[in-house]
Amino acid sequence: MPKITKIEVQRKNKERFNLYLNGEFEMGIDINTLAHFNLKKNQEVSPAEMADIQSYEQYRQGINSAINYISYRKRSEREVVKHLSDQEISEPVIAKVIAFCYEQKLIDHEDYAESLKNTMIQTSDKGPEVYKQKLYQAGIESHLIEDYTTRYEEEQSLDQVLKVAEKILRQKKGAPAKVQAKVKQSLLQKGYTYEMIDRAFQEMDFSQDEAVVDELLQKDMEKAYNKYARKYDGNQCRMKTIEALMRKGYSYDKIKTKLEESGITNGTEEIE
Repeated sequence: MPKITKIEVQRKNKERFNLYLNGEFEMGIDINTLAHFNLKKNQEVSPAEMADIQSYEQYRQGINSAINYISYRKRSEREVVKHLSDQEISEPVIAKVIAFCYEQKLIDHEDYAESLKNTMIQTSDKGPEVYKQKLYQAGIESHLIEDYTTRYEEEQSLDQVLKVAEKILRQKKGAPAKVQAKVKQSLLQKGYTYEMIDRAFQEMDFSQDEAVVDELLQKDMEKAYNKYARKYDGNQCRMKTIEALMRKGYSYDKIKTKLEESGITNGTEEIE
């Protein structure tokens, strides 16, 4: 029967040991594996006992890997399972490690949702829908997702939404209606709900400097008119130009005035 001839501490990790059987290196083991089986020099171990030692060592490796992974930030069960799978740890061992993590409160989905909520509200510019998606991707239970998404909406202040919206607004130029639509689209992409956006918009001023809007209208009109003048004549060209400008959010009255100022009635002269 094989005999343990040496147990030595590993140089780079004082909590791991090299196990030698009959003078030859057999495997590395965790300090918990050593203690669990009460291994010592000159102890005889049967093949069945070695199989148990190897199985337990894989379990300990899985636990250590999970603990290290969780130490950086809170993790969900799905995230830990994926991490262990990437480490090529077997499914039976992963199941045991996950059970250990739940027993030790290393995995706690309510705590995960609460922590992520607080972090995102305090440090990000994202709304509840992005938060909800992150919980879904992490494999959090649906009832917790709904509960904590509601809490996110309740705890995210209107001032936070306004701050994000106004930052976006400063980056947009053009007709007020079009600018407002662009701000709304950006906020939706950041995960804010229609209700939150509407509340923010009630506090915002989307009016633009008239001179800036007039300059933009002139530029957009010239671009649209010259484009359609190559394909259409007379009033058809004019109507196509008006339609294009209205899609950009300019009012019909302002477009009509600008066309008249530029001498465009039914003509097809190219604007320079």
